[in-house]
Amino acid sequence: MATFLCNSYSTISKMNKKILLTLIAVVAAITASAQGRLDLRINEVMVQNNSDYVDQDGPHSAWIEIFNASYGTNGIEKMFITTLNKDFINNKLDGVPKSKTNQVLHKLCETNNGEIYEIPLGDEATKVKPRSHVLFFADGDTTAGTFHLPFTLSKGQYVALYDVNGDLVDEVMIPDTLQANQSFARIKEDDLHKKRVSRDFNKDEWEVRDGSSVRMAITPGKYNTRPINDNIQKFKEEDSYGWKLTLMSMGVVFSALLLLYILFKIFGKIFIAKDKKKEDEAVEKVFDEENTTEPQPEGDDEAIAAICMALYQHFNAHDEESGVLTFDRSQQHGAWGSKGNLLRRRPEKH
Repeated sequence: MATFLCNSYSTISKMNKKILLTLIAVVAAITASAQGRLDLRINEVMVQNNSDYVDQDGPHSAWIEIFNASYGTNGIEKMFITTLNKDFINNKLDGVPKSKTNQVLHKLCETNNGEIYEIPLGDEATKVKPRSHVLFFADGDTTAGTFHLPFTLSKGQYVALYDVNGDLVDEVMIPDTLQANQSFARIKEDDLHKKRVSRDFNKDEWEVRDGSSVRMAITPGKYNTRPINDNIQKFKEEDSYGWKLTLMSMGVVFSALLLLYILFKIFGKIFIAKDKKKEDEAVEKVFDEENTTEPQPEGDDEAIAAICMALYQHFNAHDEESGVLTFDRSQQHGAWGSKGNLLRRRPEKH
């Protein structure tokens, strides 16, 4: 019984550990996802589009561009795009636990239809790749697809992006002076790399673009792309023949080779010194063992004498022969040569 209880307790403990590790992993994943979503930005908006900036959805759709400023893929599903006033949303979320904010925002989607939009699940296009973008068309027709908003845009309108937990991700206030075919966009990419203490709208980071020049280009679907790279142009002006670039590249290559040569020489000497040290230690160990070997005790004199005698007898076991054969010419033969003695005697008859 005790063994059964111990085994049951061990099994329950293992299950609790697995459940705990699973919960920790889920919380970590949710936290990482939330941290990544904070890198999303409302990058550019257009209210009245009378040109062909966007071909796939018609030339007259207002649009909002959301840019992923991070270097990891971020999913924007279950996030909220809204034109509702920030104070109104904050009042609704005031005192609501983070775990319940999604329900409140979802309820706002039902009661304020046309002013807040929840990005649906199930569309792979909502996975925004690193340093990439998505376009949402403010045409008031959600039946056209995932990226069509239930509201339209107008001058002086407020637009905000909220996370699923109710955190404000980004916001923008469209200026009243924005004209047709003009966009309201962030000034430069560096603004996205700044650590934002506050996510409130800062008009100094935005500008109106009319597409009249490269500097004022309207770039829907791209992140403020410029056909001309200022650094390349500057380098071209200062080094028109490419001599500086050639010397610089060759200098880098030969410097790298020289550095590798020096490193190989240094490491080679270090390894040789280590091997020599090991050999010297081995030799010293051999000499130390020889010097510390105890002298063997001398043998007994009687034993030595016996060994010497045995060796002498071994090597002098036979007499030396003269090598001369001797033949006996006498007629007398010994018993061994008498045939009569060798034969069996015939029994006598009685």
